[in-house]
Amino acid sequence: MVRPMLSVIAAIAGASMLVACSSSEPAAAGGGGGGAADFGVPGAPAWLASAAVKTSGQAVENHDCRTGICRHNENTDLIAWKGATYLVHRTAESQVLGPNSSLVLFRTTDAGATFPEVARLAAPIDRDLRDPHFFVVGDELHLKALTRLPVNSTRDSAVDTTAVGAHTKDGVTWSALAPIGPATWSFWRVKEHAGTYYSAAYQDGDKGVALFSSKDGLAWTKGATVYDVAVDTPCEAELVFLPSGRLLALVRMDGTNDELLGTTGRLRTKVCWSEPPYAAFDCPSVIDGQRLDGPLAFFHGDRLFVVARKHLPDYGRKRTALFEIEGTLEGGPITIADRGELPSAGDTAYAGIAPIDATRSFVSWYAGDVEKDEAWVTGMFNRTDVWLGTIDFTKL
Repeated sequence: MVRPMLSVIAAIAGASMLVACSSSEPAAAGGGGGGAADFGVPGAPAWLASAAVKTSGQAVENHDCRTGICRHNENTDLIAWKGATYLVHRTAESQVLGPNSSLVLFRTTDAGATFPEVARLAAPIDRDLRDPHFFVVGDELHLKALTRLPVNSTRDSAVDTTAVGAHTKDGVTWSALAPIGPATWSFWRVKEHAGTYYSAAYQDGDKGVALFSSKDGLAWTKGATVYDVAVDTPCEAELVFLPSGRLLALVRMDGTNDELLGTTGRLRTKVCWSEPPYAAFDCPSVIDGQRLDGPLAFFHGDRLFVVARKHLPDYGRKRTALFEIEGTLEGGPITIADRGELPSAGDTAYAGIAPIDATRSFVSWYAGDVEKDEAWVTGMFNRTDVWLGTIDFTKL
């Protein structure tokens, strides 16, 4: 997601900018029809079996982002469905909110050897489109995304967010994007549990997070408040259903104006718990020292991992990193361990995961030029690539 904070960034960078809430030789520019050619990455962790650029923005000069690949590629997700693996990402000219954007969908049926584009969903003519996430309802593949007005504001205020969805039976022909949530609420990732679909959503202005639920993925009902201490600037919240049915929510907190960029002050993720039927949440603790921006949480066996943006202490640089949640998963207390970084720099994170077999999974993320290693605040306006890698869990 994009988190517009012009007054804060202007003071730091001397220009009006936006902040997102939301190298080896790269592949050829644009989406193309091929897969991501594997190559080793010097210094990569042992568990990263391969990594390559899937969609490059480095040499792109196209400016029509509704029909073609543009210079800034971001907001990824993956899913395995009906014998294939699907990848989606946003393409635009920058993180700036605007209708010159689209979601591009790719599919592989040969373990990533080829990964051609199969569909594209263009933004509404008067709104931005971003933050796609897949989920499955019955025999249909669904895609959730967010539309926003193309305005500049602080903390997602005045953007009139609407969560929208589309669905397909074949992965190629998609329904038109249509509203699935009430105005001003940004749905994060959709999770299914015991026949019900759930998503945490944060309110425009980043004032609070609430739980929404649905039986069909189309009509959603607002439920319990997850966390609503507005001074903490709560936004993206990742839901994790534990084997017992207990629900864990990991809530990103951007904090004060001085803390928004993640370079000074506190780095914190709020830890919230709920028991079935999820009518109330208790938020007794924080993960201190790690602010999990754009979190993706998933189990491998009985181990719980999170891929998220990591904040480095120097010059506002960022990475996409793999973390493991440890401690008492059924109710806490929990701790976090840093398992290593994916090749990343500049504007980065917003990952997807999809299994390949019992010991390996595809992982997607986006990043700026890893050799240039520019600061996040400038990277949001510069060229970015979508990466695909393979995690080998036998080495974790």
